[in-house]
Amino acid sequence: MELIKPMKPWLERRYEVVSDRADLYAYFFERGVKLLKPGGRLGFISSNTFFKTGSGAPLRDFLRTNATLETVVDFGDHQIFEGVTTYPAILTMRAGPPQSGHHLRFWKVGEMPADSFADAFAVAAEPFPQEALSQGSWNLEGDALRALRTKITAGRPTLKEAYGSPLYGIKTGLNEAFVIDTPTKERLCRDDPRSAELLKPFLEGKDVKRWRAESRGLWIIYIPKNRVCIEDYTAIRDWLLPYKDKLEKRATKQEWFELQQAQEAYAARFSRPKITYSRFLANPAFWLDENGRYINNALFSLPSNDPVLLAILNSPVCWFHLKSQSTNLSGGFSQADAEDLQSLAIPAVDEAQRDFIEELVLGTQKAAQERHDLQNALTRRIPDLAIDPATARLNSRLKAWWDFPHFAAFQIEAKKAMQGRIPLEERNDWENWFTSSRAKIHSLTAEIARLEAAINAQVFSLFDLNPGEIALLETNV
Repeated sequence: MELIKPMKPWLERRYEVVSDRADLYAYFFERGVKLLKPGGRLGFISSNTFFKTGSGAPLRDFLRTNATLETVVDFGDHQIFEGVTTYPAILTMRAGPPQSGHHLRFWKVGEMPADSFADAFAVAAEPFPQEALSQGSWNLEGDALRALRTKITAGRPTLKEAYGSPLYGIKTGLNEAFVIDTPTKERLCRDDPRSAELLKPFLEGKDVKRWRAESRGLWIIYIPKNRVCIEDYTAIRDWLLPYKDKLEKRATKQEWFELQQAQEAYAARFSRPKITYSRFLANPAFWLDENGRYINNALFSLPSNDPVLLAILNSPVCWFHLKSQSTNLSGGFSQADAEDLQSLAIPAVDEAQRDFIEELVLGTQKAAQERHDLQNALTRRIPDLAIDPATARLNSRLKAWWDFPHFAAFQIEAKKAMQGRIPLEERNDWENWFTSSRAKIHSLTAEIARLEAAINAQVFSLFDLNPGEIALLETNV
C-alpha cells in the first residue's frame, strides 16, 4: 500500500475501487472485469480479506454490481503458499451484472481435500444468491444460517445505536518512553510530586482476558497535544529526554514529549467504568473495567458499565456476529475492529431479566478474578525455587501448575525446570498451598462454566432462539 501511495491521486481519477487502504489487487479486479468481452470470463487467486474489511467495501460493491460471480472458494487461514502467510480465495466471474435470481456457488474450505480439488468442490459447494451480497461484509453461507442471522438482527437496534461505537485506545508512537512500570512511576513521583498529574494506570492488549484483566502494574505518561509545558514536570522531562531523538522521528507531528495519538476527545471516558476488549480475539473476551484504566491501541472500550451488554458480548451470539464481520487471522484469531462490533444487534430486556443477568455476570466476573488471583499467587513464587530466581523462566506446564494431577508431579517438574528443589522444611507448606489452591481453582472453573451456561441461556432467550437455532449457531462459532 505504501508503494502505491504516490499513485493514489491518479488511481482515484480512473478507478471505482479506490480507498485509502485498498490493496493493489483491487485495481486488477476492476481492470480485468472492464477488459472482458461480453460473456468473457475471469478468474483470480487473491486475498480474501476484502470480503470483510472497510477498505474492501468499494471492491465488494464493484464486483457485485458489475460482474456475474460464478464461484467463490474461501480457504480461510489454510496456508496454501509456502513461506508466506496469506488468506487466499479463488473467484471466477463473467462480464456484466448478474441477471435477476442468479446464484453463485461458494465453498468455505474446512479440511483440504486429499484427492481431486474439483471433485471436492462439486460435492461441497453451495448456492448463494448474488443479490444477497451487499457493500457490507460478505457472509457466504447457506439458507439456514442466513435465516438465523436475519432473525437475530431483524427489528433490533445496533450496538452503535444503543450504546455508541467502540473507542480506540492510545497510540504513543514509542512505548518504551511513555509506558512505565510501577517502581519507575513511584520514583518519578518521589523526584517530583507533580508527576502524578500526568501518570495514568494503563493496560495493553495482552492484559485483557475474558471477564477479567491481568494488570502488570503499567502506567502511561499521558501528555496530549498542546496541553502541557514539559518544563513544569521536571522528573518526567528528564525521563523522556533520552528518547528525544526517537520521539522526534515519529510518523505524525507533535512536540517531542507529546503522545502521538492521545485520544483526548474521549480521554475522560477512559477514567470511568467501561467495557474493554482486545481487537485480536480467539473467542469472546470482554471485561468490565470498574477502575478506569487507560488503554493502548490494541484495545477498544465501550462507554458503558451495563452487565447485560457484557453478557451479550461474551456470548456465542456475539461471536457468531463477529466471525462474520471481522477479518480472519491465522490460528483461529479474528481482528475485531470498531466497525465490526458496532453492527451487533441488541435485544430488548425487561427488568426481571436484567436483574437476573446482572447477578450472573457479576458473579462470573468475581469468580474469574478470584481464580486468576489464586493462580497468580503461586505462579509468582515458583521462580523462588530456582538457583537464580532473577533469571528463572517458567515453562508452559508450570505456568498452568493447577493442571498437574497432584503435588508430586508439580514437584518433579519444578525441580527439572528450575534446577532447584523445595526446601525440606517448606515442603509441607508448599504441598498444602498447592493442594488447597488447586482444589479451589477447579471449583471456581466449574462455577464459571455453570454461570456462563446460565448467561448464554438467557442471551439465547433474549433473541428468541429455539433449540435447533441454538445448535446451528453453536456449530458455526
